[in-house]
Amino acid sequence: MTNTPLVTVICLSYNQEKFVEKTLLSIKQQNYSNIEIIIVDDASNDDSVNVILSTLQKYDITATFIQLEENKGNCKAFNKALSLSKGEYIIDLAADDILLPNRIKDDVGKFQQCSDEFAAVFSDISTIDENDKLLAPSYFKRDTQGALLLDVIEGDVYERVLSNPPLFSAPTITFKAKYLLEMGGYDETLAYEDFDIWIRLARKYKFAFYDEINTQKREVRYSLGKQFYKKRGNQLLRSTLRICLKAKDLNRNRKEDLSLANSVRYHAQLAFFTENYITAKAFYSLLFQLVSPSLRDRCLLIFLKNKVSLSKVYSIFLSKRGKS
Repeated sequence: MTNTPLVTVICLSYNQEKFVEKTLLSIKQQNYSNIEIIIVDDASNDDSVNVILSTLQKYDITATFIQLEENKGNCKAFNKALSLSKGEYIIDLAADDILLPNRIKDDVGKFQQCSDEFAAVFSDISTIDENDKLLAPSYFKRDTQGALLLDVIEGDVYERVLSNPPLFSAPTITFKAKYLLEMGGYDETLAYEDFDIWIRLARKYKFAFYDEINTQKREVRYSLGKQFYKKRGNQLLRSTLRICLKAKDLNRNRKEDLSLANSVRYHAQLAFFTENYITAKAFYSLLFQLVSPSLRDRCLLIFLKNKVSLSKVYSIFLSKRGKS
């Protein structure tokens, strides 16, 4: 590594009293010294604030701490910290995830191997539960020796980012600050941040991958991602619809429309099965602008128009997959 640019870790906390100490300690234990830490507590109603303050003192961690009086959501909370950040690179860290010791050093090293047209780097992740038990050793498919079974797409990832499932796990990504600021940060009209910013950045810039597991993602019962399966009134699905509509306007060719259609179809079905009927209709309307409807699409649309409820069957399916 030729130099050690400043890296800003923005840690967003909301009701994470059980996990935030381990998260902050993982930043402290990085094998990289030039780190700026900005912590935002988004009006937690548990003891998160006291745990954060005691952790900073206990481990002698220097950080900027912002305590919001009203809950603003991830996008606004992150942008508040982004406006204060000074780092060349930015990590968005949830207050229940863990950075392994080489994460920041390896991120910076990868960026320094890349040209200036790269806006982000990503790596691999292991998944743990609320008690630190390993649930999945990797996001990607690997053989028994740990080697990747498929090449991971990098460089121009726009078409792949549009599709489902995601190309990478969100906690592994590190942004180049100037491009994140150029995009205006996260879209504050949305209920969640990652899919939209990936699309906007990937349309103009490249993403780089390196094959290391440097992050642990924690699966918890009340995580934001679990809210995608919420029955009725689902704000995340509504935001996803808006993101997909924005992406359609960014698309330039048929292949990109087909990739977007893959995500739209998945979320249309999810909206139907969770009885978010109005949102489901809007997804299907967008889908049929992108591709011709399949037989399955037509059948589900008939069920949708008649508001046939399959939510109980879907709940059983989700419980078996550990999604509910």
